[in-house]
Amino acid sequence: TSITNNGTFEASETAGLRNSSPGNISNLINNGSITAGTNHGLRNGGFINILTNTGTISAAEDRGLTNLGGSARSIETLTNSGTISAGDDFGIHNTGNITTLTNSGTISADDDSGLWTRGTITTLTNSGTISAGGDDGLKLVQGATIVNLNNSGTISAVDDYGIRNDQSNSTENTITTLTNSGTISATRNGIWNDGKITTLTNSGTIKAT
Repeated sequence: TSITNNGTFEASETAGLRNSSPGNISNLINNGSITAGTNHGLRNGGFINILTNTGTISAAEDRGLTNLGGSARSIETLTNSGTISAGDDFGIHNTGNITTLTNSGTISADDDSGLWTRGTITTLTNSGTISAGGDDGLKLVQGATIVNLNNSGTISAVDDYGIRNDQSNSTENTITTLTNSGTISATRNGIWNDGKITTLTNSGTIKAT
């Protein structure tokens, strides 16, 4: 299945667009808007091979874009040059697998966690903005993995942490390679890490404001 949206997908409550297993979308292009009045602007519980957003994917409350974990659930390539946002928490909420996430636009939450992951993101490249109006521009929890994180843009939070690698006692969070030539910032800590960052290379700015 291939979907191109130049108009509007809209739900007054949850899920402007929902893809459930065994749903398989080979190519989803959004040039318009995919919105929800409460949660999950776009909710993926199936497989999306290529997701390209030049428009708006948003939820008035939580989870502008949700990618669920489990068998046959993943997004292979997510390219955003538009806006993915939540009026409360979680611009993107990932508990599954995203192979390649490239952002030159905006991924944001008005409150906490512009991008929140408990799953695996193989390559995250940001030349745009990943931000939170509260805590945690980018937050990893409970066994999350980002293999390659390349930031030449901005990862920020108004409050506590630009990047928060928040490991529990029983699981390890890993960022294998973090390369920053842009800005990572927040009021309390630019980066807060109690997990594992194997290699960090910085030629930009990491700061507490």
